Amino acid sequence: MKIVDIRRITGPSLFTDVSGAMLDIDIPNFRHDDFLQVWGQTVQYVLNGVGWSKELTKTRCYNDGISLFISAPIDALYAACAVNEIVFDLTLSVLNGGELFLNPDKYAELKKEIADELNPNLIELNNAAESRNVRFLQSDDIVSVGTGTGSHQFSVDTIPTSDSIDWENVHDVRVVLITGTNGKSTTVRLLESMMTQAGIKTGASSTDGIRVNMVTVEAGDYSGPEGARATLRNNEVETAILEVARGGMLRRGLPVMNAQAAIITNVAEDHFGYYGVNSLDEMVETKFVIDQGLAEDGILVLNADDNKIVKYAQYITHEICWFSLDSSNQTVVEHIKKGNRACILEDDKIVYYRNGKKFILIDYHQIPLTINGAAVYNISNSLGAVALAKSLDIKGEHIINSLSEFGNSNDDNPGRANIYNKNGMTILLDFAHNPHGMDALAKLVNNISANRKILLIGQVGDRSNEDIANLINSAAKINPDKVIISEIVNYLRGREVGEIPALITQSFKNNDISEDAMIYSDDMLAGVKKSLEIAEEGDLLILLCLDQKKEILQFIKNEID
Repeated sequence: MKIVDIRRITGPSLFTDVSGAMLDIDIPNFRHDDFLQVWGQTVQYVLNGVGWSKELTKTRCYNDGISLFISAPIDALYAACAVNEIVFDLTLSVLNGGELFLNPDKYAELKKEIADELNPNLIELNNAAESRNVRFLQSDDIVSVGTGTGSHQFSVDTIPTSDSIDWENVHDVRVVLITGTNGKSTTVRLLESMMTQAGIKTGASSTDGIRVNMVTVEAGDYSGPEGARATLRNNEVETAILEVARGGMLRRGLPVMNAQAAIITNVAEDHFGYYGVNSLDEMVETKFVIDQGLAEDGILVLNADDNKIVKYAQYITHEICWFSLDSSNQTVVEHIKKGNRACILEDDKIVYYRNGKKFILIDYHQIPLTINGAAVYNISNSLGAVALAKSLDIKGEHIINSLSEFGNSNDDNPGRANIYNKNGMTILLDFAHNPHGMDALAKLVNNISANRKILLIGQVGDRSNEDIANLINSAAKINPDKVIISEIVNYLRGREVGEIPALITQSFKNNDISEDAMIYSDDMLAGVKKSLEIAEEGDLLILLCLDQKKEILQFIKNEID
């Protein structure tokens, strides 16, 4: 039994809707009851001792693990982590026959740590913002009130009194939250484009970075809470579009509350095993945390083609806008009959319903992103983005203009089904990394004619052997003639060099792909270069690049130019 992780929770999460400290432990299932009984006694003993008797405690059990939560004031979260760790140590001691007793010196130490962290000005500013119904955002070094064009920021060390703030110029901008397993970043970019067409200045945070008015201001993965907060504090932003990744929600909780709209694109098996999420049902529950971030009149956009989402939606009280590729989907049909919002594909056209009225927008063949319908998943992404845009009252003409233009350039959505041509060869660049995304990609690839298909693939080290096998089972549906298997040295994450390529090789062999058809590469960029070396006129190169993305994009552009 050991501590796996200890972290601050700053927003609503899978476990709770208040701030505090979370501690995750490894513990065999058969010890859960014994541990929790003693922990319940120990945590109250320690909390009473530090003067936190009114704080909440919660636990969540999962396979061979438990998450232990203690609520705490927002200006004492580091101290709360220390308290939680002390509780764990004392619980172990009691389980091993020790006395339920904490040395007074240890209590004094904890109380001093709490006192040193307390920031009355921070609490006062938070309360003042809440009383005026404007957002309060807290980071380690910065706090702010209001968002976007109405944001005012202060150093944690120099927070002014609330009565010295010009509250007349503090206000909030609209916020959209986007989550799901696949399609998140594409949906972010599509909605950005639609809002820009409408003349609205957008800020967006995603795995692609932070963008303001469609221009990247910070590169890298900014799908976590701090990326969202940085976007919300930009004074140019009139609407914030925030990708909310599962990892960020589990580690810290939601970055912001009172969003006007949110979407769950889909939920599929991906990256199980982190923070006690070990099943698809638990993944669905995690994604639906986003509902807690909606304002009372906020709209939740959901994928009616995803049965797990449909099942869980029965617990949702917010207004729902369904989207579906199937106009006969019964969930959607019944929803429309009641006059509710929906966005569906009907006779090849994207159609939006509201209050019993039908609005026909655009034929999917006119949307470049769908590659004339071959990229079915991008038809679905388009439906979701349209539903979000209509939830924000964006006019149909702006939506249509965006959809008819977005995707004409690979720069619109880099790394996602980007197609290049060189010397009679077709190059498809994508970041697919899970079975759900790979299945969708395989359907696209099999709609593209080619003499030979050359596949470049690798995987990061923190996926289980079973997850890797499932990924390759899906990749095998591409029916590649050649496979370049790449090591990803930067993301071994506990694996040995060569371990992942060996697993990939075996999985391809299990799918009747000969080892003679496989080539090995030390990294992704080298794999891209190798694919171009062996490719011939009429070949299709499918480059699934999970590392060195910036370098690979630049290399391909240079090759094409």
